[in-house]
Amino acid sequence: MEASMLKFIPLLMVGFGGALGAMARFGVREFLPMITGTTFPLATLIVNVLGCFTAGALYAFIEHSGVQWEVNKLAFIFVGFLGAFTTFSAFALDSLVLFNQGENFKLALNILANCLLCLICVFFGAWLGGRMANS
Repeated sequence: MEASMLKFIPLLMVGFGGALGAMARFGVREFLPMITGTTFPLATLIVNVLGCFTAGALYAFIEHSGVQWEVNKLAFIFVGFLGAFTTFSAFALDSLVLFNQGENFKLALNILANCLLCLICVFFGAWLGGRMANS
């Protein structure tokens, strides 16, 4: 394969991963409210927390396992899939809507839950991924 064509492979991997991540996020956003019946932006919280946990776990696993992952695989997972699956733009928009609706308690809960749970999950995921790599 020509060297110039090889430069497009990571771009394609990011695009393909992003498409799958966006579809997964859309599915959670569409179906979770039907299941839970809540008006709280739970879908955004769930994808952010799950995505942060997954990012932390995979990052630590890769770092501690000694396995060399190819750039295309990393681009597909981290930049593509997880970048599209988790979205702080949706979190910010959910927060703006709650603010505009005067839902101050839900606004504060949304901000605290997303920030704290996502940070906790990325650290826990990293700890777990490191332990799995070392076992």
